Amino acid sequence: MRNLKSGAIKFFLLAYCLTALQPLLAQQGRQLPGQGRAAQYYLGSDDELLVPVNIWGFVRQPGQYMVPNKTDLITLLSFAGGPTEYAKMSKIEIVRSDAKIGNMVIPVDVKKYLETADPVLIPMLRPGDTIIVKGTTIFWIQRFFEFLGKLVVFGQILYFVAISNEYLKRD
Repeated sequence: MRNLKSGAIKFFLLAYCLTALQPLLAQQGRQLPGQGRAAQYYLGSDDELLVPVNIWGFVRQPGQYMVPNKTDLITLLSFAGGPTEYAKMSKIEIVRSDAKIGNMVIPVDVKKYLETADPVLIPMLRPGDTIIVKGTTIFWIQRFFEFLGKLVVFGQILYFVAISNEYLKRD
């Protein structure tokens, strides 16, 4: 009976350890033996292959999108609701990680494309690409003056508190 209890305790401890290790191994991209994964492909409504891409910054709806393979940057910008009024269209960046070539940042001048309609200027996206749409200088100047305005209001409040303390001390 004692061996049976000891065996059951060992079994539950082993099962607990394997369960506890599974998230840690999954974070490192490893799996426990015997746990195969099926290939993960996403198909669209017309059985087209969908790939994940990210878009950050000055677009109306930033986030991750599953787009058809061979989607270009202009199409992704449209999926994201288009650029905001403060988007710097001349310096959009595509951050790409490629096992063969390595990591790279591809600058894209969408403003020039909109002026010339030259399709060579707009690259096709690849799975895992991250598009960064930066803000214009005007946006950052506005943000600075907003901050400065709040700082001035705070300073005024401190000034009035100091004046009221001086007034109260006189009485």
